[in-house]
Amino acid sequence: MKKENIGAELRELNISLLRHLAKNKAKPNKEKPDCPDETRGLQVWVIDYLIKHQDEDVFQRDLEKEFVMRRPTATNFIKKMEQAELIRREPVAYDARLKKIILTDKAFKLQAGMMAKKQEFETLLRDGLSDEEIGQFITTIQKIKHNLREQ
Repeated sequence: MKKENIGAELRELNISLLRHLAKNKAKPNKEKPDCPDETRGLQVWVIDYLIKHQDEDVFQRDLEKEFVMRRPTATNFIKKMEQAELIRREPVAYDARLKKIILTDKAFKLQAGMMAKKQEFETLLRDGLSDEEIGQFITTIQKIKHNLREQ
């Protein structure tokens, strides 16, 4: 039996995902004007996360941890979301060094369209896979992530 190279397979999968996202980003979405083209990829996931945690103070470090980002990457990402007027940062009373991340009205208005895009992408990824295959895939990915965190 041929020994598969997990690293190469993951790299190819990542490239395929990025190409798919880039290809779809290039297409203007006239059918769904409530989800502008500049709101893509990770922004959708972050907005979803912030909506689910809107009763809590969410800080940059929370996004870094949740989305496995390094600090400089998170800083640039947050700046872009601020420029797109999707979030704003506000200081908290209990620590002048911290600024919580808050969704703007614009982000809330875009929520339905973004969640529809997220669901379309998930449906595409699950096409032709059984619940058992999906469960095994998720378990395997979690084990690989755990292995990488151990290093």
